[in-house]
Amino acid sequence: MDTALTSENIITYSAVSIFLPYVLTATILMFLAAYILINKQTRESVFVHAGSNALKLFFLYAISIPFFYGNWRGMATGIGFVLALVLGLYLRSVMTKGRYETTLTRICALSLTSAGYALFEAFMGYVSRDGHIHRISAVFSHPNYFGSVAATVIVICAYKVLTSHENKVYFCFVAAANILSLYLCKSMFAFIEVFIGILVLLAVLKKKKLLALWLSAAAILGAMIFIFRVGLIPRLSDVEITVRLRQNIWRLAIEQIKANPLFGHGFMSFNYLFDTTIRSKQVAHAHNIYLDMLLNFGLVGSGLFLIYFVRYYLSVIIAWVTDKKNVSVALILAITAANLVHGATDLTLLWIQTLPLFLIILSGQGYKEIKAK
Repeated sequence: MDTALTSENIITYSAVSIFLPYVLTATILMFLAAYILINKQTRESVFVHAGSNALKLFFLYAISIPFFYGNWRGMATGIGFVLALVLGLYLRSVMTKGRYETTLTRICALSLTSAGYALFEAFMGYVSRDGHIHRISAVFSHPNYFGSVAATVIVICAYKVLTSHENKVYFCFVAAANILSLYLCKSMFAFIEVFIGILVLLAVLKKKKLLALWLSAAAILGAMIFIFRVGLIPRLSDVEITVRLRQNIWRLAIEQIKANPLFGHGFMSFNYLFDTTIRSKQVAHAHNIYLDMLLNFGLVGSGLFLIYFVRYYLSVIIAWVTDKKNVSVALILAITAANLVHGATDLTLLWIQTLPLFLIILSGQGYKEIKAK
């Protein structure tokens, strides 16, 4: 098993599993994370980064708090989240420049499988529903998760076109396929994720002319959508209803945060505390990454969690300032900004396919650290 699960193979299996049906994704990634913890050599590469001690305390916190309240779904989610971050920490330790770029190229290629599956699902839906195409989830269990993955891949394609010597036409084709995926999943906020991601990418890479062109194109498209009512973004007519529903959810979350600001009730606290349903589906979270963190863990747990990531992004910014050739910083900051903006309206990161994809991208800082060592 040690021969089969080399560090390079673990990176590959992690990337490939993201585009499998989500049950298989969970099985593979949990197995990999468990192997990393059990194996002495791999375990030694996990908690070696600045802020890791605070993250250990957060892991204990994320599992013990829901256990104390009997929030079993939150406890199960906490265990899954811990395993995901263990995998992410390990990937950061073993990532090299070559592995990172190869993995990103592989992710772009793999996204074509989900795009093809989505096309097939849309065709079957069109035939069986008298011309109506419902929101497509492909292998991601929910259209919003599919949209978030497709948006991330589009930003990766933009990064490849701007920074690599690989076939640029190919990455434009992959981006076009994923734009089609966005339309099929009908995730409105994923389009904003693409806009913010490419905006930050161009800004960090100092592509001033392309940045001006991107902003000009966004202004023209915005005028077409909001002034001339051109239907470029699917389900945009539902945005008022969607925002109103989220505002009701946010109000409940804020009231609970005020009532218990310090500790929270663990992952899935909203689902545990409130019996709220929308369109016959129970609301699992607060649909806001910031409110959900405070609701789940309070100020104490959120502080423990943020210590590691504040130190991580501090190292990213230092790398950006000191090494202009470290282009992976641009992708890391672009994907982070895109997810933080999208996170104001939804919680797509908390899923067994979206979170590992995000952590793989963050692991790009690892090869800079290996070089320094």
